Amino acid sequence: METGPASPRPLWHPLARSVLYMVAYAAVQLAVVLLFSLLDWALGGVLSAEGGLAGSNEAFLLATVLAAPPMLLATWLFVRYLDRRGLGSIGIRWPEGGRGKAALQVLTTALAVAALLGVWLALTAALAEVRFEGLSKPFREPSPGWPLPQVLFLALLLLGFLVQGGLEELVVRGYIYRALKERWRPWLAALSSSLLFSLLHATNPSVSWVALVNIVLAGLVLAAMVERSGSLWSATVAHGFWNWGVACALSLPVSGIRIFRLFDLSIAGDDRVTGGGFGPEGSLVLTTLGLLLALALWAPLWRRSPTGPLPPRKTAPAALPAEDAPPTQPSAPEDDPGPSLL
Repeated sequence: METGPASPRPLWHPLARSVLYMVAYAAVQLAVVLLFSLLDWALGGVLSAEGGLAGSNEAFLLATVLAAPPMLLATWLFVRYLDRRGLGSIGIRWPEGGRGKAALQVLTTALAVAALLGVWLALTAALAEVRFEGLSKPFREPSPGWPLPQVLFLALLLLGFLVQGGLEELVVRGYIYRALKERWRPWLAALSSSLLFSLLHATNPSVSWVALVNIVLAGLVLAAMVERSGSLWSATVAHGFWNWGVACALSLPVSGIRIFRLFDLSIAGDDRVTGGGFGPEGSLVLTTLGLLLALALWAPLWRRSPTGPLPPRKTAPAALPAEDAPPTQPSAPEDDPGPSLL
């Protein structure tokens, strides 16, 4: 007796879907740039004038916030009509344990990020000269165009970094990683998606080969977090808090970009140790820490098999007489992705 219709299989090869998805991602990014340009033209060039929003490094966070909704819609279309799944299958779901576990992960992940940054700073201070010069000038002398407390601006930047981190996790560890796992083992899918993640940063200011290697390692760490939890939640929190912690709290360049920060901190020494203009992500000290962390997280995972497409539903065996039937046990549906965030 059939229990139901066979689950639909994804359309096209996962590599073809991944390439098309990245084309959609690039199109959304281009649309946001065009929107900024059109808005600037409508306002008479105010945004692109000296000191305007378009000329600030904070503008990229605003661009990310604008790109997130259309990219989420594009992802839903891909998952629904090409992958033939739900969004929960690519990690847009609460971690196992629900909202309570998610709240706990915010705390533990933030503490873990702070600890990693602390260890990096301590090791770097032993090898280079670290100068702390107090509160930054932008924090001490608020801009006339920002009448609210500067602490609120830092909070908004944290929110922006969480959205930016969430968007990159959605694209790389959500859709791409999940698609590649259909044919490849998780570690190979993680390495491939992490190489893509690194290439997305290849044109950032002050980028170096060390920085690109470190971004691959970061991708492996984040992919392990997704693989272990089945959710993008902890990876998104880690990504957002890392970027905010480096840029706003530690007050160093994050991926080569400086933005509004709390302190003035400078590190003098060999760029291979300090990271130079790219920030901690360009440091060999972080390479060592990242390699150890990636190995520790992937050690129990690397033997996992490819997930493959959704399996067809199995045919139930012939029914037994009532007196011979074993007691039934409740079971989860096949390939159940858990409760979705949406």
